[in-house]
Amino acid sequence: MLFEYAVEPKAIGSSWQNFRYLIEKFGFDRGRLISQFPKVWFKEVYKASADLKPMERKRIEESLNSAKQSKFLRSGRPYDPALGGWVANALAQQGVAPFHAIIAQDNVGGDPCIIVAEDAHELDPLMVSPHTWEVQRTGTALANAMGPLLRSSRRLLFIDRYFNVREERYKQTLRACLAHAYLSGIKGTRCEVHFCDHESRPPIEVLERDAPGWLKGVIPDGMSVVLYAWKEKPGGGDFHARYLLTDVGGVGVEAGFSAEGAHQSVQLALLSADFAQSQLAVFAQTSTVYDLAHPILEISADGAVKRI
Repeated sequence: MLFEYAVEPKAIGSSWQNFRYLIEKFGFDRGRLISQFPKVWFKEVYKASADLKPMERKRIEESLNSAKQSKFLRSGRPYDPALGGWVANALAQQGVAPFHAIIAQDNVGGDPCIIVAEDAHELDPLMVSPHTWEVQRTGTALANAMGPLLRSSRRLLFIDRYFNVREERYKQTLRACLAHAYLSGIKGTRCEVHFCDHESRPPIEVLERDAPGWLKGVIPDGMSVVLYAWKEKPGGGDFHARYLLTDVGGVGVEAGFSAEGAHQSVQLALLSADFAQSQLAVFAQTSTVYDLAHPILEISADGAVKRI
């Protein structure tokens, strides 16, 4: 699962040993994400590292720069100095929109939601993050379960052999997922839908003509959906994968993206960083695994269509 953790800047930044110990436990492939709380979290970590050796400070800076896209989650949470320090503000958030846990330098009050940084081992119940889980098979439930990934990515690839933008059961999921991406505030997020072509699919001319109508009300303003129709190579690999792939990580979606109803469930599984990256190449325009069945189409929110 994808859990949001509040990590006290002082707890991770004032010790090179603590930094190395903690930072490796986070990432979309680990199921744990560090909340950017407060907004100036990175600056506060650098400030906390002021007494470290220059080489250690440099390593912290370089590590954080490389991890910004894969280990952190924008929180957008309010931070009020009048409440007190960082711990007081983090605890205040527990009553509004709880973190999965708070990692702090100390736990003077013995709060059950706080883990002392030096004790943040992976067997602690608050650090356990299952890599597979089940959710109801509705568009909203799927989007919520993948929400942190959707809100943190600049590129979204929906990989599903049977994905059909004509059918409401697929549009329901796509609509809910794109709403998450839109609310992230990240400009220029690219959405791609990759499916397998077959005889019952409409020809390119029909898709080009009717897709804007099918996707009306699905695509948020300023965004677009790019449609890739693939065909398997003779004697080549089978197109069976069902993933959400992004530039920061990926999730396997066992039964695909169709919203069949709350009476059914679908299993999700976190993908390793290396595997997710390798699959981006499989579904690139220059793929050597599959062949494009027809030109790529980009459908904009205003109904404009263009071939790529």
